[in-house]
Amino acid sequence: MSSDRDQETSDRSQGPSPRQHDQPCGQESDAEAAGLSHSLSHRGVDISAFYNSYFQAYEAYQSSKFHLDLNNLGFFHLDVSENKLCSDLMAERLCQKDMDDVEDIQLQAPNPRGHPFLREAVAQFLTSYCSAPECLFSRNVVVLNGCSAVFSALSMVLCDPGDCFLVPTPFFSGFIFGTKMCTNVELIPIHLETEITDEDTLPFQLTVGKLEQALLEAKTQCKKVKGLLLPNPQNATGHVYSQESLKEFLEFAKRNDLHVVVDEVYMLSVFDDSVQFHSVLSLERLPDPQKTYVIWSISKDFGLGLGALYTPNEDVAFAVSPFSYLHSISGIVQYHLRCLLRDRDWIDRIYLPAVHSRLRTAHAYVITTLRELEVVHNFKIFFHSRSCGLYLWINLKNLLEPCTFEEELVLYRRFLDHKLILSRGQSYLLKEPGWFRLCFAENPDKLELAMLRFGQAIAEQKQYWIQKVVQYIPELEETDSSSSDDN
Repeated sequence: MSSDRDQETSDRSQGPSPRQHDQPCGQESDAEAAGLSHSLSHRGVDISAFYNSYFQAYEAYQSSKFHLDLNNLGFFHLDVSENKLCSDLMAERLCQKDMDDVEDIQLQAPNPRGHPFLREAVAQFLTSYCSAPECLFSRNVVVLNGCSAVFSALSMVLCDPGDCFLVPTPFFSGFIFGTKMCTNVELIPIHLETEITDEDTLPFQLTVGKLEQALLEAKTQCKKVKGLLLPNPQNATGHVYSQESLKEFLEFAKRNDLHVVVDEVYMLSVFDDSVQFHSVLSLERLPDPQKTYVIWSISKDFGLGLGALYTPNEDVAFAVSPFSYLHSISGIVQYHLRCLLRDRDWIDRIYLPAVHSRLRTAHAYVITTLRELEVVHNFKIFFHSRSCGLYLWINLKNLLEPCTFEEELVLYRRFLDHKLILSRGQSYLLKEPGWFRLCFAENPDKLELAMLRFGQAIAEQKQYWIQKVVQYIPELEETDSSSSDDN
């Protein structure tokens, strides 16, 4: 690792600074904007602008990815939640002999809900890993090419334009993009406290009282709330709900005739044995099974594109199925996924132990680095970690002066200057500035270099903060002096 770090440091001193390269936050010219508005409909302009606001940095990353030999000043993307730690194991498994079989059915248009052989594999997999009290049925499974597609389809068939879902913050910004672009369904944030209070024993604690308050406020604004979106484990805090909490949330939804969509995409990413994940499918009795929907994907743990919906509501499953026309998975890929999900011995004995071990190591490394930065720069870095997921939720508000979303954006762009992309709290609809999500499921050598850049950005931001504070003190003294003279 250290040799790679020395190599990048040397290349930095000899080559141009990353800030001399094209910046990912550059604005398009007036001519480009005018051409855009003339070519597209009003809806097209809105979609393009919305995409640009969320994915501009990602586009820059795609055009200039870090490579130690070919592009050592390229971007590190610690924004997208991808598990890059076990690609070696996945590549080896996908090359095994059972993946080579090709039959006619794999080359034909699949069943709208997904090939029966894949839906059966998904049902068996979820029965086992969700600890379902009874066998889950393949007829209740619909397969699309990702969880965002599944939620977009669900919101389309459960809601009319203008209807709303309640969602506790922070939450995955991709849900906003999918609902805004396709369904015109509003996501109403339930703002949670970032610190322990008299009422909250944990930061970001969701309670039935907060759900009731959010629903009441929405109704007073004449908004029609149709459901609750509940990520578990939570993205980006990694919080895992207890069975008791899940039951309380589901009972709240039943009392208020709400749909509940539970996103369990990170259920296999719990890497601490002391943390126990409880799937909603593990409950002995669902308060309202016809209005409870589970979304699951293998993209976070296995790196392959699949989003699965499980619901006993046959009408909803039938209505979601036609979306495969836009979001289907090829037959050959479905066959590979089926082989993978059925290989329980490899998953339990080789793959998941390696995933959890490597996540623990990467997680510990990032925390150690943050603690070292605290000592070097003499300021406190708060972070929220539940030993679950592929990310760390970091609070850098002590480097913001003043603590505003404008200053949060300044820090975000400073990371970009160092070719480092993180997610910032405002994109997760957080009400408090200063939070960032850092994904650590990266190759160890690359993660060390990325954290080196993180430290360099923090050092620059600390100097910027000092200058702001020094500038602020005389202004404050002048204000105090004027007040004294007036008296």
